[in-house]
Amino acid sequence: MEKRDVDHIEIRGARVHNLKNVDLDIPLRKLICFAGPSGSGKTSLAFHTLLTESKRRFINSFPNSMKFFTERPTAVDVDRIFPVLPVFGLPQINPVMGARTVVSDVMRLTDSLQNLYFSTSKELCPVHDTELHIRQVGEQLKSQVKNIVPNGVYHILLAPNEFIRVFGEGYIPPRSFSVKRKSIDIFQVEDDYWEVMRFKFENLDSLEKKWLELKLSQFPLNYLLIGPEFKKPQNLVFHFQKVCPKCDFESKPVQTVSAFSPYSALGACSVCSGYGARLIYDEKKIMDKELTIDEGGLKLLNYSPFEDSRNALLKILKKNKIPTDVPIKKLTKDFFEILIEGQGQYPGYTELQKYLDSKKYKPSVRIYIRHMQKEEPCKACNSSRLNKDIHHYRISLGGKLVALQEVMELTVQDALLLFSKKRIKEGTHEARLYEDICEKLRLAADMGLNHLSILRRAKSLSAGEYQRLLLIKYLTFKGVDSLFVLDEPSLGLGETELKKLLEGLRQIIDQGNTVILIDHSEFLQKNSEHLIIMGPGSGKSGGEITYQGEPNKYFKIKEKVVWEPKKHKLKTPQFIEVSNPSIYGKNYPDFKVPLEEMVWVTGDSGSGKSATLIKIMANTLYKKIHSEWLDEDIFSVKAVKNPQKLEDVFVISSDLNRFTSRSSVGTITELASVIRKHFLKLPVAKSMNLKEGHLSSNSELGMCPRCEGKGSIVIEMQYLEDIILECEDCKGLKIKPLYANISDGKMTVAEAYNLPLNQVLERIQLTPKFRRIWEYLKILNLDYLSLDRGLNTLSGGEKQRVYLLSKLMKTVQNSLLIFENLSFGLSEKELKMLGLFLQDLLQFKNTILIIDSSNCFEHLATSKLEFKNDQIKLLKLD
Repeated sequence: MEKRDVDHIEIRGARVHNLKNVDLDIPLRKLICFAGPSGSGKTSLAFHTLLTESKRRFINSFPNSMKFFTERPTAVDVDRIFPVLPVFGLPQINPVMGARTVVSDVMRLTDSLQNLYFSTSKELCPVHDTELHIRQVGEQLKSQVKNIVPNGVYHILLAPNEFIRVFGEGYIPPRSFSVKRKSIDIFQVEDDYWEVMRFKFENLDSLEKKWLELKLSQFPLNYLLIGPEFKKPQNLVFHFQKVCPKCDFESKPVQTVSAFSPYSALGACSVCSGYGARLIYDEKKIMDKELTIDEGGLKLLNYSPFEDSRNALLKILKKNKIPTDVPIKKLTKDFFEILIEGQGQYPGYTELQKYLDSKKYKPSVRIYIRHMQKEEPCKACNSSRLNKDIHHYRISLGGKLVALQEVMELTVQDALLLFSKKRIKEGTHEARLYEDICEKLRLAADMGLNHLSILRRAKSLSAGEYQRLLLIKYLTFKGVDSLFVLDEPSLGLGETELKKLLEGLRQIIDQGNTVILIDHSEFLQKNSEHLIIMGPGSGKSGGEITYQGEPNKYFKIKEKVVWEPKKHKLKTPQFIEVSNPSIYGKNYPDFKVPLEEMVWVTGDSGSGKSATLIKIMANTLYKKIHSEWLDEDIFSVKAVKNPQKLEDVFVISSDLNRFTSRSSVGTITELASVIRKHFLKLPVAKSMNLKEGHLSSNSELGMCPRCEGKGSIVIEMQYLEDIILECEDCKGLKIKPLYANISDGKMTVAEAYNLPLNQVLERIQLTPKFRRIWEYLKILNLDYLSLDRGLNTLSGGEKQRVYLLSKLMKTVQNSLLIFENLSFGLSEKELKMLGLFLQDLLQFKNTILIIDSSNCFEHLATSKLEFKNDQIKLLKLD
């Protein structure tokens, strides 16, 4: 059967995570959307089953030599998937790899620009803007020979070993030169120099032609010249690099496209190593002048290995009668000289920094140093990351010649404007390069990323911006019979951008591909061709298909969510006022945020919502409270006025890549500790003198030594799939069986870790703090999770709510809470429950800002902060 005869993907017996032996037929070459409550099994079915198994089987079709270097997914619990297509996936959360990555790298624009400049650029003198050229051999000869005899015969010579290097062993020259005879005669093998060619200055064209025929420009040799007026050979120096005709500027030849790459030793700036910035010690981070020495203002000395140096400094200060209980900024010049240069047994800041730099090979030292440093733009490459040797390569754009580093300084919008004006003959290699660049820039603009600088660090992007940049490589795909699985691609998109996304997805489908979306956007659900609803609940209450078919039929029978009346404030509100905010080279208008209210923040992508509210306002307020920055982005603001002192600032976004592979629901909520303490009170535990570590898979006291607390053993196979076996010693319990099987009469330790929380916590006596956490778990619809559930296995909505819960371990009051993309991974019904929970937090004098495009928050918030047309307006919601 040919693949084109198949009209659907057949899935049989899917049992991954909470899936209950699901059978499903997914139509091919259509737009399919999965929906349902958070944790209902949407991601488990579409991503962890279909995508993972398709990818695994596809990779297994590679030759063994390729499989050895390819990360292969493990087999999933499914009976059958047919057909298996080449698959591409966009997960909910995408980790940014490294601090070097910039916007152009993520959208695959960097490679396109490198290819364009390598293929089509011209070399211009950076001083005279004159095109460089290779000086002809005759021109170089004339500049080196004095008193030229026009009709005289001249001979170019080489030493015998260099002559053989050029012409080989069997070639015999016509003439040779002997230093002893001081004459050039018929060839004699024992002579000092052998003739390469002879010429007259009146006929240099023939010399040039023969030079090219012999390809002598490829050989950097020591040539000699014999002429009628010479008594001895004269050394010749030939340069075959391009030079400026007006000055001595000389280019270095570029042999490969890597010369234009900041990730290559050839193309990276030699000063910043292709990073675009230099790391230097930040005075504000190594010393807080607002604090006293007793309060820990000398931050560099708070590093535990420097305790002796700190004590030595305190003795010197006491001896010199320099106070340690006044702010550092008020101390005299003598103090700062001692602090920096040192005295007696105290080495000084300068020497301590040198010591740290010498220990960079230790990971712990590198991490500590990085916290003490700041980035300073590299002046050598103007932050372009590119080696100065290629700064003079330019292409014609917008009526002028533009260097690659100048293009990299542009925003997406400016770059698109510049490249779209270029007119190139269709069908040429150059035209294809320009078309590729324009397509990527145009898609970025359609996705609402006009505002981004091409050189903007990827780590400074919001989760929504980063997700859309990743989408670009899929929307520019050219091919057929492939499968795309995209998890929450609507993250951070407004209605206009969603329409552009839909257009791009339609183009992929029209080429003959299949697109599967996992998304809560009602717009994408209604505009899909096939809708699959998972449920009916979350966790063990989900894992089933509750609806499959046309979207229109589903929305006719869908249960409508009824929103509760808002809890309005009665007193006159006070405001946080922000004046003259500026970040990423853009100035924003003044704005104010009402205190002790829930505020819905809206606006197009790039309008400045996250930049002003998180990077500037929250960052400044956090610094006032904690004496350190929440975020290290460079910004400026005239003032952030707050009439009442906040106790804390929390920023909770959808960018949740902060968990390790061992992080679990129990560790992040601290409920695992509650369970351990419960079992440690038992007589059997007391008789065994057990500690908490004995009941933990993360402690050497309790973890199974054979599987190291993982519950399974991985047998690595070089050319075959790795084999994963349940640990025979602990039977997958992760901790030693002796401790795992301790029972309180209702459940064992192992059962307490693996049963749903709603079956465990009701049997445990909880303190008031954890009774509150237990109530939060039920309100946030997380009580179906188990304590041992790994956070990396949760859906995006589940992760966000668990992270929110971890921030509420202590009573949060009189604080600023900012939520970004709060609707991420949540259905409308779940948002209603979460909204009621947030409204309860307002009773503790908290201020809540929700940066989200979902219209659901119009039913919850009492005010709306609207970012539109470079204006910021505060509106009251009825």
